[in-house]
Amino acid sequence: MDIIVYAIPIFLVMIVMEVVATIIRKKDYYRLNDAINSLSAGMMSITSGIISKIVEIAIYTGIFSLLAPIKFDSSELWVWIVAFVFYDFCYYWTHRMGHEINILWAAHAVHHQSEEYNLTTALRQSSSKFLLGWLFYIPMAVAGIPPLVFFTVGLINLLYQFWVHTRHIKKLGWYENFFVTPSNHRVHHAKNRKYLDKNYGGVFIIWDRIFGTFQEEDENYESIRYGTLKPLRSWNPFWANLHLYSDMWKDARATKSWKDKFTLWFKKTGYRPADVAAPMKMPDIHGYQNYDPTLSRSRQIYVGVQFFILIIATTGLMAVYHTTPTWFDALWITVLGINLVLNGTVMEKPDQAMKLECLRFGITGIALAGTAALLPVASIVWVGLIVITAASLACLRVFSDKHESGTAAIES
Repeated sequence: MDIIVYAIPIFLVMIVMEVVATIIRKKDYYRLNDAINSLSAGMMSITSGIISKIVEIAIYTGIFSLLAPIKFDSSELWVWIVAFVFYDFCYYWTHRMGHEINILWAAHAVHHQSEEYNLTTALRQSSSKFLLGWLFYIPMAVAGIPPLVFFTVGLINLLYQFWVHTRHIKKLGWYENFFVTPSNHRVHHAKNRKYLDKNYGGVFIIWDRIFGTFQEEDENYESIRYGTLKPLRSWNPFWANLHLYSDMWKDARATKSWKDKFTLWFKKTGYRPADVAAPMKMPDIHGYQNYDPTLSRSRQIYVGVQFFILIIATTGLMAVYHTTPTWFDALWITVLGINLVLNGTVMEKPDQAMKLECLRFGITGIALAGTAALLPVASIVWVGLIVITAASLACLRVFSDKHESGTAAIES
């Protein structure tokens, strides 16, 4: 069983605790639509990771086996300590280049798209980072760090980064000098000019201090705005992963320069060919409102309940994927992805909710029926889905009628 299955409940409990703290302190650190979109991107990332993880393991293990002149013993404690520090050093450069090179930013930008900053932001991860991210860890394989050690310290590094995505914890004194904290990581997620492209460390902030990318959070500076300079303005997690690649592809097709067609992907972040667009200027980040389409309270409840069901389904897939065929995993990765996209679209286009939900339940029902023979429990789930579908669509119809009645009353 994937260790992430054990981490998901812990993450959810900590998110609930932060939501409660936010309510008690009367802060505005959470919005349901933004939180669902962040978690949707994270769920899409971990499910697609079922396939991409095979590629990452194969690449690292292959390089380790073929090129490492000395292979260290994973039973030695010092190997783990060195690997932990070494990994964070490589992560610093992975992360930094992810902000400085177009094609790497296209993957990493997903993590920065949330216009809020809370624990759900930590789980907002890219589904395409595996394509080139492995390049920065080749030195560890060549240096002889065993695959078991590499992937374990990588997981610890990732888990550490979860808790720093909060606005509830202020500065932590001496700890700020050596480690990544909520304060210095808030700076990293800010799009204010003073804070742009700072604080790349995963666990240790010392790399930023050494290489000149550290910036302390200034409580007397203007209020922080989170998100990307070019806002996503969508609740579609698939488009969140795709849109920057799409933009670069359009530029590559539009430019007349053959050199730019091939090199723009690896130029500095934001670069666009001169014959396609003028250089990007720093926008007025305080000149627009965060993306927040209106959704009635009843429909928010409906979307929230449906999303919670998808969390359970995702956890179930992560628990069984290692016992099922690859085609089965690929099918359900796709089906869950479609569910997440359509659930997000309901938040953007509530007037099309009935059509979207019928489509979503139809696709899921067909997939359950088609895999019932392989996974007997799917038969039970399929029957349960029929009941849930009927109840859900009935609730949605009631919510829609109330919304339309409320709108008519306002207009009259």
